[in-house]
Amino acid sequence: MANDMLRLVGLSMSPRVSANTEQMLEIALSAGVSYVKSLGLDAQADMVSLAGKDIGYCRHCDACSKAGSYCVLQDDWLGLVGELIDPIPDGLLVGSPVYFFHVTGVGRAFMERFTSLLKRRWEESFPIDAPDFSASAAGAVAVGTGRNSGIEHTLSDILDWLLILDFVVVGGTNIGAGGWTQGGTSVDAIKRDLHGLEAARCVGEKVGRTAAMLRQGRRVLNSTLPPINGGACNG
Repeated sequence: MANDMLRLVGLSMSPRVSANTEQMLEIALSAGVSYVKSLGLDAQADMVSLAGKDIGYCRHCDACSKAGSYCVLQDDWLGLVGELIDPIPDGLLVGSPVYFFHVTGVGRAFMERFTSLLKRRWEESFPIDAPDFSASAAGAVAVGTGRNSGIEHTLSDILDWLLILDFVVVGGTNIGAGGWTQGGTSVDAIKRDLHGLEAARCVGEKVGRTAAMLRQGRRVLNSTLPPINGGACNG
């Protein structure tokens, strides 16, 4: 990847491939890439899907602390995390269908396991620095079957996680892009929700714009930025 190319990543927490959530993310990513290119910059989009993946929940076993490593559970989690930390994307769009007013179970498990990436924040002896997401933009997408099905709750779940990780979070038409399938069960029911599709474009463009500004800011200021709170807030 060229040094001047911005990388935008979509993370789908849906158990389905190419269904409504992923389609919303694709629309958002496309809008983000188009916006970056309108600035005279180059961009690429990648999709990461949790569909069909084996991801266990965090057991608070502290094995990561004892081993001085990322989570030791043997499943697909670490391989997927690699897409988000090597290299760290300039922009991230996270989407989930609404399951009982929250993200999917596999999505929640994926998020919980990030505690092992952040161990250095509260365990000084932990040998691995936390990934620096502080110069990356992020936004949220959620798809529900009904008007009051928990879309805002799900967006908040995602945004809270992104804030904990230190992403620069953007909104959409409100706090993210909410899509409504209007009770439809087909894999493309979301295409009937024109407002939701427009919200996806909005959050995608905001992620693209913010990612471009953060890239330029880091290029200008990175070598002169002092550590926050003497370094106590870093890593």
